[in-house]
Amino acid sequence: MGDLVVAALRDAQRALQTLDRRIAWQVVLADNRIDALEEKIDRMCQEFLVRHMPAGRPLRFIVATIKVNAELERIGDYADAIAHRVVTLYGRQDIPLIGKLGPMFERSIEVTGLALDAFLSGDATKAGTAVEMEGEVDDLNRTFFQELSRADSHTLSETDLSARFAVLGILNRLERVADRALNIAEHGIWAAQGTIWRHHPRSEQKVLFLSPADATLGPMAEAIARSLAPLQFTFASAGLSPAPLNPLMVAFMQGKGFEILRPRPRGIQDVGPLEDFSVVVALSQEVEENCPPLPYRTVQLAWDIYDPAKSADLTAPASLHRAFDELSRKIPDLVAAMIGADTGTHTGEKTR
Repeated sequence: MGDLVVAALRDAQRALQTLDRRIAWQVVLADNRIDALEEKIDRMCQEFLVRHMPAGRPLRFIVATIKVNAELERIGDYADAIAHRVVTLYGRQDIPLIGKLGPMFERSIEVTGLALDAFLSGDATKAGTAVEMEGEVDDLNRTFFQELSRADSHTLSETDLSARFAVLGILNRLERVADRALNIAEHGIWAAQGTIWRHHPRSEQKVLFLSPADATLGPMAEAIARSLAPLQFTFASAGLSPAPLNPLMVAFMQGKGFEILRPRPRGIQDVGPLEDFSVVVALSQEVEENCPPLPYRTVQLAWDIYDPAKSADLTAPASLHRAFDELSRKIPDLVAAMIGADTGTHTGEKTR
């Protein structure tokens, strides 16, 4: 089944390179055989479970096989979807990026084959290489998506955008192929070692807290988040229009066990490229409405936290307490969601 899926991807690549409808229809027809194998393997796994009632590693292998079987069937569906888009592109001369998709196709196919090897052998090294390859596919997808979505003079002169949307569909399917392949590698490690990779962050996670001035809310959020998250997480804060740090906030946070060590606020230009951040949290409705366009795959959250800077009496500790309590409720949920584990309840004091 794995060989058929990889062959379908190869044929879909050839169909796109040559815009050959015959090859594309062969991919579509071959998907029927992949579907039939998916049903057969699923039935065999169920029969094995009923007859033998396995435990330990054999049980993990059967459960993982059921999951991998479904992943392969979906990759076959993606090859089928790409082939259908090749048919719609037949005869077109205005296909964007047609000459650039080769590396993304190759990487998607390579990661699929490597993930299958990792599953069948339980090889953690191969699984790790698959993780790196999947990241390369993500990078290519992001680059090509931005190029296709850019409103340049060529885009504005197009009266028929169907070719552009077809290529966007192909990009999406190739990115999903790599994602599914990575799942296969992770299932293999779990089957062989009982180790769950799925819930482990694969790289550094960066979060940006964006506030109007980075004078009060942003530094508070950054300090609380840093006290909760593992080392592979990086938190920063910035303001749309930076203003001097609120000294009352600095003293308040020190009383809670948090040190605000930086002497000045940051603007967006001070925190580096926005594409480096996995998540950008807008801490107010004002920020959400005026936030600059975010890169593809960067997640934006809108929290609308109470801002002490807008309090009638800024010196009142109650205004800082209210903001602190709201941030202390939301940030642990954010960290837990990003690491896939329960971080526990934050009591309001710094975690030692």
